[in-house]
Amino acid sequence: MGQIVSELGGSLGVLLTDLGLRTGLWAAMRGEGPVSVAELAARARVPAPLVREWARSQAAAGYVGYEPDTDRYVLPEQVAVTLLDAPGGAMIGACTEMFQSMLASYDQLAAAFAGDGSFGWHQRDLRHWHGTDRLTRAQLPGELIAAAVASMPGVADALEDGGRVLDVGCGFGYPTTAITSRFKAATIVGVDYHPRSVEEARRTAQVAGVGDRVAFAVAAATDLPGSNYDLVTFFDSLHDFGDPLAALRAARAVLAPGGAVLVCDNDAAEQVVDNLNPVGRMYYAVSTLICTPNALSQQGPGAAEPLGTYAGAARITEVAREAGFTRATRLTVPDALNLFLDLRP
Repeated sequence: MGQIVSELGGSLGVLLTDLGLRTGLWAAMRGEGPVSVAELAARARVPAPLVREWARSQAAAGYVGYEPDTDRYVLPEQVAVTLLDAPGGAMIGACTEMFQSMLASYDQLAAAFAGDGSFGWHQRDLRHWHGTDRLTRAQLPGELIAAAVASMPGVADALEDGGRVLDVGCGFGYPTTAITSRFKAATIVGVDYHPRSVEEARRTAQVAGVGDRVAFAVAAATDLPGSNYDLVTFFDSLHDFGDPLAALRAARAVLAPGGAVLVCDNDAAEQVVDNLNPVGRMYYAVSTLICTPNALSQQGPGAAEPLGTYAGAARITEVAREAGFTRATRLTVPDALNLFLDLRP
C-alpha cells in the first residue's frame, strides 16, 4: 500500500509541478529565501488556500524546504535552475500535455493492449504530437544536435561543402531544422509516415526561417526517397518503427560512399538489471504506453521485433550489424539522457 500511495502521489505531483510553472509560483519563490503562504499567494496572485496545499505537497515531494518554526517555504536554487532554466520544467510541461491526450484515448489503448498491441501515432491527437515535440526540444537542444554531427569524422566537412542529409521519423521537424540552421550549404530532407506531422514540420521550418532550404515528405522508414546522402539521422525515432532492422537497411542503401548514419536514442545500460531504477522505470513506462504500441501498429509480415524505448547501445549495435553496418561508434557528446551512435557500412 505504501508503494501504491507513493505511485499516486508521484503521478498527481506532475500536475502540481506543472501548475506551479503555469501560474508562476516557482518563479515567485526563486531567490526570495523563506516565504510564507500569504507572501507567495500575493506574489503569484493565486488563492492562498490553494498555495497552502500546493506548497505542502511540494515540500512532501522534496522540491522545497519547509521551516516548521516559522511556517515558511524555501526553494533551493538547484531546483529553481532545473525547473526554470534547465530542461526539467519544459519536460514537465510537455509530458503534462501528452498525459492529457493519453487519458483521452486510454480506453482505446487498453483495448489494444489486450488485443494485438497496436496503437499508432496516427491514433493520437494534436496534444500528444505537440507535447512530444516540446519534449524533443527539451531533451535535444540544437547545440547538442550540432555537436553530435560535428563529432562524426568527415560528416561535418561534407555538409559544409553542400552535402545531403535525410532525417528519418522527423516528427514536427525540430531536429531537421536544427541541422539546417547549423549547416547552411547542405541539402536536407525530413520524412515521416504521419502526414499531419509532415505538415507541422513545414511550419516549423518556416518559423525557423529555413523553409527554403529544407524539404519534408511523407514516407515510411523502410521506403526512403532519394539516394547519395552523406548523413542519415534517426533522432529518437528508431525504436518507434515496426521493423528497425529494415529501417537501418533502407538507410544504408541510400548512403553516399563515405556516408554515415547517426542514431540518437535513450541511453540505457546493457543489462536490464542495471536499468531497474527511477530513470529506467520512466522509459519502460513510456515504451509500454507509447513507443512499442506505435511500433506494433507499423509491423508487416516478417518484421523484426521492435526495439523498445530503452534498448541501449549494445542492442542497437547488434541490429545495426545485422543491417550491414560494420562499425558502430559511440560519440563522446556530453549529455546525460541521450545516446549517440555513428554507424558506418
